[in-house]
Amino acid sequence: MTTKAQNDNGLLEIFKAEYVRKLSKEFLNRAVRGDLQYVTVDSSKLDQALIKTLEITKQTYPDFQIPPYGVWRLFEAGGVDRWSALASAREFQTADELLTAASDLAILAVYMDVSTPPGWSYEDTMAGTVATGRQATALAAINMFAAGSFSSDPVDPFRVDADALIRLETEELASGLQWNAGRDAALLKKLQRHLKRFGEALALRADLFGEGETTRPGNLLVKLGSEGWGSVDATAILDRLLQSLAPLWEGGAAKGDVSFGDSFEFSGESGQDGPRTIPFHLTAQVMVYSLVEPLAWAGYEVDELDTLTGPADAEHAALFVEAGVLRITSDEADLTSEQANDRMIELRAITGALIDQLADMLRKELEVEAEQLPLSCILEGGTNRAGAEILRENGALREKLAKFLNPSTIFWLPFGA
Repeated sequence: MTTKAQNDNGLLEIFKAEYVRKLSKEFLNRAVRGDLQYVTVDSSKLDQALIKTLEITKQTYPDFQIPPYGVWRLFEAGGVDRWSALASAREFQTADELLTAASDLAILAVYMDVSTPPGWSYEDTMAGTVATGRQATALAAINMFAAGSFSSDPVDPFRVDADALIRLETEELASGLQWNAGRDAALLKKLQRHLKRFGEALALRADLFGEGETTRPGNLLVKLGSEGWGSVDATAILDRLLQSLAPLWEGGAAKGDVSFGDSFEFSGESGQDGPRTIPFHLTAQVMVYSLVEPLAWAGYEVDELDTLTGPADAEHAALFVEAGVLRITSDEADLTSEQANDRMIELRAITGALIDQLADMLRKELEVEAEQLPLSCILEGGTNRAGAEILRENGALREKLAKFLNPSTIFWLPFGA
């Protein structure tokens, strides 16, 4: 079977969230039938995942006033609203200034959610908070942002611009992240390259990210906002991000010199043109989710947000594995790279589809419509938090999923053990 994405003029299909959802549902149906090699699904156990999700939602947001999913809750570790403090100090003069800076930070922090040193923790000395995992990366990002690490203008430190990203040195990264410059030298070089390529990609698309003499990721949101009537389409944001940034996520599927970003070839089913290309676009979609609040602060609504898929990540996989919904039938560590890649695809695709099923069950249980409880709020209020709690309590499962979800140790996939 050949997908449109594999045709020379069909690249746009693979960048659409609807296409990601369609393929994920197809994998789920096959898993339920027992037609996949590495993963099976027992839908009768979804009730257990529902109970866990409801419990944690009621604990965290008893009034069900749930903010959208994204990086902003990570910035609030320890109950400290760091962004509000920065915004107050900066005293933005216009909504566009605020939107640009907040979007700079959100996009950068999500982009920096990459492989980190084993056992790493980050201490936010100002707030007395010690964090690990994604929260640690987010706190390091916002504190480096506040210190001007990503700005080439000393008069305006609260920004991310292409010039600063291209020139960023490993010494500053080591200091800002609290990594060991010697022991973690290899990871620091990878992160430096990752950020440099980000800066270069921004500079290459001045039509999207340029404004006057500045080239910043946040300029994209101001441009999109000016095109609408008080609203911005989430699919338009995703489209622009993938157009410009997809090549930065190396290691997956490609056609010639064109990288498809967070997409992988599934050898378990091939056609005349070779293996099918299965897209996920996890990081890019999390970026879009994380831009909802900056847009709201600037007075914009975000349309079509439920078009995005749930994150096929370790937290959500853990929720379904723990509940008994999702079972990995092959735990072997000595698979070939092709087999390990196929197992990763099955696991991530099915996780994404199960999120949709669980969201429908949750709305039915609470007797609300999707407009009243969008997927973004379900992710923030329940599923992501439930999965994160499971990973904190079950180190063996955390390590297992980290290996299965990133079998090739791709630097930018945020599934490190």
